[in-house]
Amino acid sequence: MKRLSGVTVAALTPLTEDGMQVDYAAIKDYVDFLVQKGIDGIFALGTTGEGLLLTLQERKKALESFVKAIDERVILIAHCGALRIEEVQELLDHAKSCGADGAAIVAPFYYKYRQDEMTEFFLQATKDVKDFPIYLYNIPGLTGNWITPKMAEQVHLQKPEIIGIKDSSGDLLHVISLINDTSKDFDVVVGCDRAFLTVLQMGAKGCVSGPAAVFPEFFVKLYEQFENGDVEGAKQTQKRLTKLSLAVGDGASIPMLKTALKWRGLKMGGCRSPLRPLPLHEEVKFKETVEKVLEDVGLSLK
Repeated sequence: MKRLSGVTVAALTPLTEDGMQVDYAAIKDYVDFLVQKGIDGIFALGTTGEGLLLTLQERKKALESFVKAIDERVILIAHCGALRIEEVQELLDHAKSCGADGAAIVAPFYYKYRQDEMTEFFLQATKDVKDFPIYLYNIPGLTGNWITPKMAEQVHLQKPEIIGIKDSSGDLLHVISLINDTSKDFDVVVGCDRAFLTVLQMGAKGCVSGPAAVFPEFFVKLYEQFENGDVEGAKQTQKRLTKLSLAVGDGASIPMLKTALKWRGLKMGGCRSPLRPLPLHEEVKFKETVEKVLEDVGLSLK
């Protein structure tokens, strides 16, 4: 089984300008851009990828386009989360059959669930999965439900294919518990850019980041420095990474991320409704901010 480590980007999904259709052809150029920057993996069709705004058929076809574009150059994890267990099962089956290296499932959302109900959700969704790595996805700020270390360990022990978790809670104490209170073979990757170096030092395997899907350079550099034991250098890179991540909305705004990718020469199109592109006056102000930060950190748009 391939496992996430280092810099995994939470990829955006190119759409037509009106946001009504996926621009499948544009995925190749985007993937080439990311791979050339030295990333280790792509997390496709998750929060940043507008996955939950796409139809099941769009998600499947987009994933097939990512598989073809990546061509085994980096690891590909397909987000297969959905509100209904049957849809999760359908997406997991497709992800494995079309050539993804693994999948992720976001915590059940909208309704408030007890821990035993959430555990049952993950176990039922993956009951037919064999020899295919699965990551849980904890983002309580959007789902309203937390995946606890106890829950993660329970589903991992009952379903060994569930090999890790992507945590985007932003709660370092929770991340520490996930690392320390689960089995050694249960991996933790984190979606909090400002704590990238910190979580690596704590034992996390890497990051899954939205801003890294736009500006991968400092993420890749930081991980290389960490792996080479250059902690002081990594600290300085973390400062630049944080400044740049904050400039693009800390990954919370898909319109911001797509706009920045457009400036980098990539065709990303619009957003799926009800998300809307940045109004022109906001885009102008946003570009001024980003260009100033890029100058400060020594990076260019191209």
